[in-house]
Amino acid sequence: MRSDSTPKPPRDARVVVVGGANTDVVGIPAGVLVPRDSNPGHVRLSAGGVARNIAENLARLGVETHLITAFGSDPASSELAAACQLAGVDVGASLIAEGLPGARYLAIVDETRDLAVAVNDMRVLDLLTPEALEADARMELLAAATLVVADANLPAATLVWLATHVSAPLVLDTVSAAKAPRAAAILGQLAAIKTSALESGALLGRRVEDLADARSAAEELVARGVGAAFVSCGPAGAAWADGGASGTLPAPDVTVASTNGAGDAFAAGVTYGLLTDVGTETAARLGSAVASIALEDEETVSSRVSLEAVAARMKERA
Repeated sequence: MRSDSTPKPPRDARVVVVGGANTDVVGIPAGVLVPRDSNPGHVRLSAGGVARNIAENLARLGVETHLITAFGSDPASSELAAACQLAGVDVGASLIAEGLPGARYLAIVDETRDLAVAVNDMRVLDLLTPEALEADARMELLAAATLVVADANLPAATLVWLATHVSAPLVLDTVSAAKAPRAAAILGQLAAIKTSALESGALLGRRVEDLADARSAAEELVARGVGAAFVSCGPAGAAWADGGASGTLPAPDVTVASTNGAGDAFAAGVTYGLLTDVGTETAARLGSAVASIALEDEETVSSRVSLEAVAARMKERA
């Protein structure tokens, strides 16, 4: 795919992303990770959060992107909001919670740079209630959206509210196995869902372990009413399905610096594909291309993400 032939979204396209923004603290060991011990290595801080990461990747792909999230009143939240704006993400409709710290995500990766364990503190996101989204400025923004993306950091009631009050196509990222079941009540109202093998298993109530299982899970999600389903399966690759077909993709052949943020990059690529109406399989390939760039970077969102870079990755893998 040549960069000059890459599909572009409509000139007035606007994506509104609703969900989590947090400060990522990631510990990276210098050698083999030893449990229950202090491991030499380095610690990196960066802007993160599933919804925020999706929003920044979309902005780097040239899409007008707005983020509705909840920031705390601490200095870290101010830095996080500034980082969003610097990346081209409009946060003007977001909440600022007095007396609460901003959301934080603490992760430890292993020697392969895959996630070993994580703890998240997302209490501030509980303020993203239906009542909060009904505020005039947020309602107007959602009503004018070409496409809305939500993450399952949102309370279940807020997801239901979005599914019933937003007229634009709604895309959901299920975030984690603990939060994925929040999507169960709105599957029939989703234009698309991006989930992982572990998350889809939690949502569907069965084990999803390999790429064949992931394809079956994507097909089942479509059977339950989702327009298009994308199930990532780590180093095995990813699966996709819609009402007419399903398939799988191999994992990107890259040197992995960190897996943190790769799933969010995949979701952003899929969203770009939906926005440009390229079809489900090509949307999955776009997601894989953006994820491949993310995997090569220790930063949660790679500054190397661009439409030209993604087009080049897709051409390499054609």
